[in-house]
Amino acid sequence: MSPVTALAWKLPPPFRRAGRGALNYLDRITTWIVILREVKGVTPADRRWLRRSALAAPATAWGRFYSWRNPVLLHDVDIDVPTLGRFFAHAHSDELYLLLPRREAAVYAAARALLHPGDTVVDAGANIGAFSVFAGRLIGPSGRLVPIEMIPRTAARLRANLARNGVEADVVEAALASSSGRTVTAAIDPAISGQATLVLAHTLDRPRMLSVVTRTLDEVLADVAEIALLKIDIEGAEIDALAGAAATLARTRAIIFEQLDDTGAIAAEIARAGFAVKRLDRHNYLAQRTGG
Repeated sequence: MSPVTALAWKLPPPFRRAGRGALNYLDRITTWIVILREVKGVTPADRRWLRRSALAAPATAWGRFYSWRNPVLLHDVDIDVPTLGRFFAHAHSDELYLLLPRREAAVYAAARALLHPGDTVVDAGANIGAFSVFAGRLIGPSGRLVPIEMIPRTAARLRANLARNGVEADVVEAALASSSGRTVTAAIDPAISGQATLVLAHTLDRPRMLSVVTRTLDEVLADVAEIALLKIDIEGAEIDALAGAAATLARTRAIIFEQLDDTGAIAAEIARAGFAVKRLDRHNYLAQRTGG
């Protein structure tokens, strides 16, 4: 939750809804200040499109004030993110927002503390590769990076971003589940690659359905002796994926995972596998294997 959004929830109940809408709108516009500070266009044309998109924010941020809206990029751009790398961000998508380092600053800080050259990292739900590129640089050419992404178009963008940053990886294109070889239906909003899902299609405004094939983590990682870090963010399918990962978890030192609901089910499942869990930020958690 941004500081602006948090402020809205502190208002008296009669004013909270109106205040939340107004502050959401302000938050959308001020996000562009962060973007222009943290992201640089590669070419003069890219820099112009970033500035034009920022200037258009009062118009593009208007409407649907009580729901999330990504910063609207008016044209495809190549960008440099100093702490991450060089990426291609598509217009009218969530990709620019996904590449902001402060969006998951606690996750990046935890990974930096955990990872060393030569380690193995698994990025389940890798999307367009922001974390994969970051982790790949930490573990270096002597390490092994396994990004997993189920949506073919997103996986292609992931491969392109890895290549342009000189990061070698074994990209796996599959949906993680409790069993391998099943054909299941995934939902994706073409403008929001970060919310592709097997189980939360009802949360998408314009879901497009496509068939994907499942694999288990145990099958994908059968040849990996030890995993320094498993990052898993697969939009509600974590419990099913963990059901196919018993052997993998036994060889894993740390897990970073997203938990959006208040049930604590994912944290409880991971704790039962022998991990101590602590919160990193509002939705992200770190689990580390206990000594016993």
